[in-house]
Amino acid sequence: MSLSRLAVLVGTALIGLGLPLPTAVAAPAPTSSREDSPSAVSWLERAALAPERISYHGTQIITAWGPQGSSSAMLGIVHAASQGTEISVVGSSSAPGAKSFVQRAAHGAGPAVDGGPLDLLKSTYQLAYKCCTETIGRVAVLVEALRDDQTLAARFWIDQASGLLLQRQLFSADGRTLVRATVFTELSIDTSEFLGHLPPMAPGDTETVGMGQVGDLRSQGWTCAADLPASLKLYEVHQDSASGSLQFSYSDGLFTVSVFEQRGALDPAAVQGYSAGAIPGVHVRYGMPSYAVWSSGGIVYTVVGDLPSDLMDKVVAAFPHQQPPQLTALERMGTGLARMATWLTPMSALSWKLG
Repeated sequence: MSLSRLAVLVGTALIGLGLPLPTAVAAPAPTSSREDSPSAVSWLERAALAPERISYHGTQIITAWGPQGSSSAMLGIVHAASQGTEISVVGSSSAPGAKSFVQRAAHGAGPAVDGGPLDLLKSTYQLAYKCCTETIGRVAVLVEALRDDQTLAARFWIDQASGLLLQRQLFSADGRTLVRATVFTELSIDTSEFLGHLPPMAPGDTETVGMGQVGDLRSQGWTCAADLPASLKLYEVHQDSASGSLQFSYSDGLFTVSVFEQRGALDPAAVQGYSAGAIPGVHVRYGMPSYAVWSSGGIVYTVVGDLPSDLMDKVVAAFPHQQPPQLTALERMGTGLARMATWLTPMSALSWKLG
């Protein structure tokens, strides 16, 4: 099954826009000895909860940098705190006016900032308060996330008046190279907002698998590590009731990776346009986000994430691999990449409309 370039760009660029994630049982966050700034933590907590009580509309641009150069998506967003969010593609000639709706959801994995669980952000990084600044004509508070070696991992600009996240930047391990940016170019706070004509939601039937069942999944032959390279922690598991595919969600509070596992063999047609990875049998496509697909031990693995390419490669290497066999037509099985893209978060609801 093929994926159109626009479906990948828009559907999965929406990994984090500050809305709650699907209901799930959160994995316990590891303890941390870092001394976070109380002001930094307070402002991030406010940013995580602001969309629950504040309605707004505006234009947002998401940009990622990697081996392929830069990729960007411009989105029109109308958010009603009591209902959810309408997201539309701005300036798309191939699918003009494409839009979808994301229903307001409960905080299953705890409060999140731009898609990253706040508990994991606090446990992985040192949070520093940098006082006041300005962006898009609004007075904002700047919060930074630092690694153990004190290199810069991320910057957050939080609107001082509303608490909404205005801008986020993510940096590579050197603390200087920008790898992803999410920014509102226009934002208006609404005293009241009601979405009267809602666009369709994404199809599909997925269910939450409790974190307490991870051990059972391992005994059934599924690969579900508690930790991955780059300090990624498992915090959610979902299952597609139709295909039996599983989605394991990992994050460090900034970057997010989804690992999809489905029993079967990889259909070569599903990875047309992908490049050969460093590991034999792995097919990769770096962008926004990056994809890696391969088959091993009767399971098709699809890794989708917003990590820098070097860290993405380390995550892929942490999973089982075997030399791919030559498959006959009857042995081939599609990986369902387009459907999996709609699982990433509710915000990926546009994938099925654009693909």
